[in-house]
Amino acid sequence: MGQSYNVQDCSYAVIRNGEGKFAVARTPKGIVLLGGGVEHGESEQDALYREAYEESGYRINIVSRLGFASQYVNNPAKGRYRLKRGTFFECELREKLGPPVDDDHELIWLSYEDAHASLIRPFHKWAIEFMR
Repeated sequence: MGQSYNVQDCSYAVIRNGEGKFAVARTPKGIVLLGGGVEHGESEQDALYREAYEESGYRINIVSRLGFASQYVNNPAKGRYRLKRGTFFECELREKLGPPVDDDHELIWLSYEDAHASLIRPFHKWAIEFMR
């Protein structure tokens, strides 16, 4: 209440392999889906291609749009208040292009139960529920 929120549009990949495990990124902040902010002039899809490569080193294929969800992310200590508006896509990993650009991100595979328990963002948990 009483705060001004910056809106950040984001795109995220929900990727499940043949064993039913989900691709997530281990980061210094915790476990998240691959993806992130849409930069000025980018489409949601282009942002997701870029973010997935930066965070995993892989090229992805977008299969379908799963849905849209928003979440407030607050960091009062830094005076940052954001409304993250996320578009979630079912995706597949295609080919490894190299190491992740973001060297503090590690691609790992987790079961649904472990991913759901570990994801730090509630709207990421919401997204994997579509693929359960």
